[in-house]
Amino acid sequence: MTIGPITQPPDEFAPELTELELESPNFGTVLRIIWLSIRKFLREKPGQILGSTFILLLLWGTHGRIELLRAVWPAWRGLGVDINNRPQLIPGLPWDNELISWVIGVILLVGIPMLMIRFVFKESWSAFGLGLPPKGRRILAVQTFLFLTLVSLPAFYVGTQDAGMQDRYPFYRPFATVGAFILYELAYLLFFLVIEFVFRGYLLFGLAGVRDSEILGNGQPISDKFYFDRYAILISMLSYTAWHLGNPLPEVWGTLIWGLAAGATAYAVRSIWPVVMSHWLLNVVLDAILLSKH
Repeated sequence: MTIGPITQPPDEFAPELTELELESPNFGTVLRIIWLSIRKFLREKPGQILGSTFILLLLWGTHGRIELLRAVWPAWRGLGVDINNRPQLIPGLPWDNELISWVIGVILLVGIPMLMIRFVFKESWSAFGLGLPPKGRRILAVQTFLFLTLVSLPAFYVGTQDAGMQDRYPFYRPFATVGAFILYELAYLLFFLVIEFVFRGYLLFGLAGVRDSEILGNGQPISDKFYFDRYAILISMLSYTAWHLGNPLPEVWGTLIWGLAAGATAYAVRSIWPVVMSHWLLNVVLDAILLSKH
């Protein structure tokens, strides 16, 4: 018995595109492609993860500067912007723009995804890397933390010799006392929680955990394999690298190596925390070295 090609049922708004229509597209085809892309953002888990990540990163602005905030708060300048001449927003805290950026980043890129994980996807936060490494992977977590940190230290030190890095980091400077610098660096941990969770937690684990059965159907045979599998690491790395465009050149190129290594680490140990702590400590060292040059 011959079985004909499986056809998908028409959608009431836009029928699925056929091979014939793609071979001879018209203007309606373009509109349907747009609609189908938007619909995936609304209906399917991968689309919801990708769409929300794009929107939330745009709201946080270029490297966390929240440019939109200036429209409603004229005194706002942004993370690392005009540090010697900007208005004081929090009395007694000269790096107030930086702290506000990090807190808003936590709300936008950690808090909102956590709500989506719990109430939209109905999954645990640990499934997206927010839990500590599970038993059986904790020794590996320590090993990868030490490996990432020690192997990256020379590259970070070389980065301190670059004029662009010297101009950009620390985001705020100078500090009146060593204690003020330590307090700033402790708060700086929020920044690394934000960027590591959105790229190595929400995006990576969210996509890597999607199965065929969550996005396929309509009579198609389903093997229930993981749809993105380890390509999720490459998607996360690409997004992370794109987010860094405009930063000093050593940092932009370094995202390729860090994005791959950090993604593999988080994926293997099922937790973002070894990566968060390594990334933060490396940048504390970077800031300390660069501060000594100013």
